[in-house]
Amino acid sequence: MKRSCHHEQALETPVITRRKLLTGAGKLAAGAVLATAGGFSLASTATARSTYPWPHKTIDPQKAGDIAYENWYKDFCCYATVSGILVPLQESVGEPYASLPLEAFRFGHGGTVGWGTLCGTLLGASIAASFVAGRDGEKIANDVIAWYTTTDLPVYAPASPKAAIKNTNRSDSPLCHVSVSKWMEKEGVEFFTPQRKDRCARLAADVAMKTSVLLNEWAAGTYKPVHGSQAKTHNRPAQNNCDGCHG
Repeated sequence: MKRSCHHEQALETPVITRRKLLTGAGKLAAGAVLATAGGFSLASTATARSTYPWPHKTIDPQKAGDIAYENWYKDFCCYATVSGILVPLQESVGEPYASLPLEAFRFGHGGTVGWGTLCGTLLGASIAASFVAGRDGEKIANDVIAWYTTTDLPVYAPASPKAAIKNTNRSDSPLCHVSVSKWMEKEGVEFFTPQRKDRCARLAADVAMKTSVLLNEWAAGTYKPVHGSQAKTHNRPAQNNCDGCHG
């Protein structure tokens, strides 16, 4: 005698007993414990992601500079500047900074993977300022870039320099290619030399320190932007010195 299809389906359908239901609930609870085992729950992750900009505590500019200088020799200019500003906040604030993989910003070296565009220190400063100050980070980045182009750099003096350098220079440009080329010509060295490397490490320290000062002022409510809009000044996105390359 053939069994009906309904009877076969009934036999194949799993029976959920009270024991299985309680076991399943226990597994879900264990998963929740694992999610929070590292001290960073799913709920807190969602909260951290929804809170922007991230919290700020006063940054010691000297500490920012020292970290940036040393970290340049690890992963170069963009990473060095970001870490100089954000590592102190990882230590003083914790999350969400503590979970941010700063090595992800290595790509900014050499004006973005060696293309000589925006100096990696300025890219790193802009990234960090955005995390801390949100939209106001753009104003801070604008002021840092203007300062960079009009200041004789580097001025940071490492406690234990990895190479001796003699010169500073005013770049008149935010471009890596222009800035570093002017300095190399003045110093009389090539690109892959200890002197040029230390110059860029010191430059990362300078930019991290300057950005930290402005972020501290912003947090204290005393920051006032000083540089105007590049687009409005030139009626297009532009730097202020084009003659150096275009004649």
